[in-house]
Amino acid sequence: MSDILHTATGRWVLRLMLALSFALALCPANEAFAGFAPTAGVRSGTDADLDRIRTFLESKKVSNTLAAMGYDQAEIEARLAGLSEQEISDLAGRLDNSMTPSGGSGVAIAIGVVVVLLVVLGILSIMGKRVVVSE
Repeated sequence: MSDILHTATGRWVLRLMLALSFALALCPANEAFAGFAPTAGVRSGTDADLDRIRTFLESKKVSNTLAAMGYDQAEIEARLAGLSEQEISDLAGRLDNSMTPSGGSGVAIAIGVVVVLLVVLGILSIMGKRVVVSE
């Protein structure tokens, strides 16, 4: 493996990989595209928040937990109907914050580690250092 890095082709491939790695690092990760939203599918804030809350409450795990606590569907709907617009908005915001994943993907972390390892090996190879892995 280390002999291939000391050939002209190996150095050329290594430089190409380094250039591509740096180019990918400079690319923006997320891009947003603007467009028009259809008016038929747009709902008011309170109605959309209520739909998100109902969808959350109808999930199997949540509904089983609420049933185990002694709440039936009619009582839940009655309590939802008694909430003010501000309370509905606050509750929907809390649901959105609690449902957002905080960590990154394991695949992205693995790819990042591999890219960093390749860059370090490339720099060491360009400097004339040899990397030997023995068992």
